[in-house]
Amino acid sequence: MSNEEKRLDAQIDTASTPAERNRFKKELEKLKKKQVELKAFDELLHHYADKRISLDLDDGVKVNYGKFGALLAEVKQVTGGSEE
Repeated sequence: MSNEEKRLDAQIDTASTPAERNRFKKELEKLKKKQVELKAFDELLHHYADKRISLDLDDGVKVNYGKFGALLAEVKQVTGGSEE
């Protein structure tokens, strides 16, 4: 992603038209938003990894899925409760 960011920066600098420059700027903004989201997810993932949550397959999907809170998508639909 950092290489893509560098590439987009270079393309912004060398863009021949304002429209092209704006397009590259929009792409760069999207990329930066994705990087922020991934960093936040990485920190959350690290937090849950540090917890060393044990899973018991006999507990079933609802119980095990619920142990991971906001880390997984649609926890409320699977567990029937809140994310934490």
